Amino acid sequence: MTLCIVIPMKDPQCSKQRLSDVLDPHERQNIALNLLHKTLQFLTQHFPRISVLIVTPATVIAKIAEQYKVSVLIEQGTKGLNNAIVQAAQHCEELGFTSQLVLPADIIDLDYDEFKQLLNLKRPRESVIICPADDGGTNALLTSPPRAIEFSYGLDSSRKHWRNAQQNKVHCQLLTLPNLALDLDTAQDLQLLSADVINQLTHNNHHHHQLQR
Repeated sequence: MTLCIVIPMKDPQCSKQRLSDVLDPHERQNIALNLLHKTLQFLTQHFPRISVLIVTPATVIAKIAEQYKVSVLIEQGTKGLNNAIVQAAQHCEELGFTSQLVLPADIIDLDYDEFKQLLNLKRPRESVIICPADDGGTNALLTSPPRAIEFSYGLDSSRKHWRNAQQNKVHCQLLTLPNLALDLDTAQDLQLLSADVINQLTHNNHHHHQLQR
């Protein structure tokens, strides 16, 4: 089975709205960009043979993708995350990929062993693997084929994805991975980080530092 990792990325100016109480727009933009660099660095360093596709409406993000030599799909229309992922999944299927892994660009600390565990999980040709986020969201969604289920990102999405798989009678598995469960969305998430890391993330030092938790 062939896999494409899809990273949906909105315009950084619209990123991280839920942090607007604690961070100014510039800092929120830096967080979004720094985490994207960190994610792409991780994937290109540890899993160079796996295809990566960024789906985005933003040319600034497309340029970053080029730096890392990963593919870009320019999102059509602004109908939100689920629509962007459907576009990516159609694109993946057209390119002949049999599986798609949707990965947000804001996992605080991607872990090599966890990621390997997810990729090496035995899965049937038609299957869904869900890695839930701590808040009930979905931090990794591995679908074979890419459009095996309907995408239901948003509140409580891991339960919705599970239900969609049940309805489609597709083999489904929940895989809880501690680091993969931590994303950076809210002020509470920020509190888990050291002052040093917050400082690095909110400054314009995109991808010059290896971040330490």
